[in-house]
Amino acid sequence: MLDLTKPSASAAGQPRPADGRDGSLLPMTLAIADYDRTRMLVDGRVKPAGIDLAVTVGSIPEFCLVPVYEQYDVAEMSLSWYLMAHCRDEPVVALPVFPLRMPVHAYMYCRADAPYTDPRELVGKRIGTKRYRSTINVWLRGILKDFYGIVPSDFHWITPAQEGGGFVIPPDVQVTLKPGEMSDIEDMLFAGEIDALFTPVLPEAVLRGDRRIRRLFPDSRAESRAYSRRTGFLPMTHTIVMSKRLVEREPWTARSIADAVVESQRRWVSFAHADPKHLTACEAVYTLEDERAAYGPDPWAHGLEANRAALETFIRYANEQGYIDRRPAPEEIFAAGTLDV
Repeated sequence: MLDLTKPSASAAGQPRPADGRDGSLLPMTLAIADYDRTRMLVDGRVKPAGIDLAVTVGSIPEFCLVPVYEQYDVAEMSLSWYLMAHCRDEPVVALPVFPLRMPVHAYMYCRADAPYTDPRELVGKRIGTKRYRSTINVWLRGILKDFYGIVPSDFHWITPAQEGGGFVIPPDVQVTLKPGEMSDIEDMLFAGEIDALFTPVLPEAVLRGDRRIRRLFPDSRAESRAYSRRTGFLPMTHTIVMSKRLVEREPWTARSIADAVVESQRRWVSFAHADPKHLTACEAVYTLEDERAAYGPDPWAHGLEANRAALETFIRYANEQGYIDRRPAPEEIFAAGTLDV
């Protein structure tokens, strides 16, 4: 778990040569989730050139809740929070690497006995969500507007937690705070106090196999795949950020970290795709083939150009939904020298 109660050792104030080529290593700290694609970076099998990296592993939601760049030199971070921080000129800069992507259509739920099978049937209804500002909600609301003609003010939003991150609810959107836990929102769904649930994580009820809950779309997998075919991308929800002061002082570190993240993923994907038997998944042999057919050979590609369409779309959504007051070009939001990782 991330420990944000005390400062961590970092590269701040560490004197060293400009590029680390003398064989010495710059101490740096990284906070990231333990994904299969990052594990070789976490366990040290992949090392960023010129850097002695101390890695802290956290749970995925933590990177959406706190400004991790204030404690760590490098950190995974919610894409929506980062965009807000960037447009406020906070001392943080991102790398064009994306450790988390999601088929976002899978994260809309309703009761199993509800009549809803299309988002347009939820107009005027109550939507429960952990936080209105969650990155997945930026994607979902943008998709609903672009493809279903629905805007955020068409719903009444119910949340159990304060927004945080400096986010202010747009004046035309109705959000009611009912303090509690995410499990309370699930209980509200079953009690009929909300009509649907938009969530960045699988509901506990789903994990325990509760048959009272189902996805909104009868075939959400088909919806996700159709969206990716139409847009050409699988939505990203997290990026990697660095201390801007560190990057300004040691600019080579940004490319070193970005390359290491890409290499960790490359090795994992090569291993997993070499033989489906490497994976503890009963239908891995089918799943890998299906995913290649549905999403193309590299839906997790990093770098700017491979992700330009997704980033421009997300930036537009964030601006339309009041997260940011302008639309920065994708080139602007990433560290120099990293765009072609």
